Amino acid sequence: FDFNGATLVDEVSGDPAGTHLLFLHGWGGTRESLRGIATLFQHTHCVHLLDLPGFGEAPVPPDSWGTTEYADLVQRYLETLTGPVVLVGHSFGGRVSVRLASRRLRQVEGVVLLGVPGLPQPSFTWRAVRRWRIRMLRRLLIALMPVIGDRGVRWHTERYGSKDYQAAGALRNVLVRTVNEDLTSNAKDIACPALLVWGTDDAETPTWLARRYRELIGAKARLVLLPHKDHHLYSGTGAHLIGEKMRGWLREARA
Repeated sequence: FDFNGATLVDEVSGDPAGTHLLFLHGWGGTRESLRGIATLFQHTHCVHLLDLPGFGEAPVPPDSWGTTEYADLVQRYLETLTGPVVLVGHSFGGRVSVRLASRRLRQVEGVVLLGVPGLPQPSFTWRAVRRWRIRMLRRLLIALMPVIGDRGVRWHTERYGSKDYQAAGALRNVLVRTVNEDLTSNAKDIACPALLVWGTDDAETPTWLARRYRELIGAKARLVLLPHKDHHLYSGTGAHLIGEKMRGWLREARA
């Protein structure tokens, strides 16, 4: 599906008459990432496994993109579908899902968020102070480039750059723009039922994010913590645990 200079790839299976479940993978993932959960719903729902632009078989989007443009693309795709939709987003795909759900589209009846970033860290935590120091050091090294060249910036990238940043390639500017987005106001605007599923051992998106999302979304949000699961909580037994939580939540949401 093409829109605004970008393409998404959709693999559709399951019951064509059922509610559409759209699975949006995390950064660096593909439509294979959430297949373990998706297959659990093929007999009851119309399942959509997406490759978002720049991942899997989908070409890289324009360099100026952020999650707003990804949400615009998925929204245009939703407009080609008939019937209710539930979004299931992990990490980066969860960012896109938050933006979409905040638009209160008539089709979107619910959203499932799995280990989603996008909210500012509490002030004066050790992690926040460390990130500030790293950011200030980078700014200093950039200012010194006329004197020392780019070796300082390259060292900083190798020393402090995340694995996602170092592997981003043509998507690096998209990644930088994405990680600096604040979805607080979007989360507040979500009015549909929301299921938040987090791993208790998630170091990339700690559980304070889950609790903050629940607070922002309000009474329609339900939080489930999966013991001993990390950021990739859908792997191994996690897929069945998430599927079980989703199935019960879907029944209640439609009741």
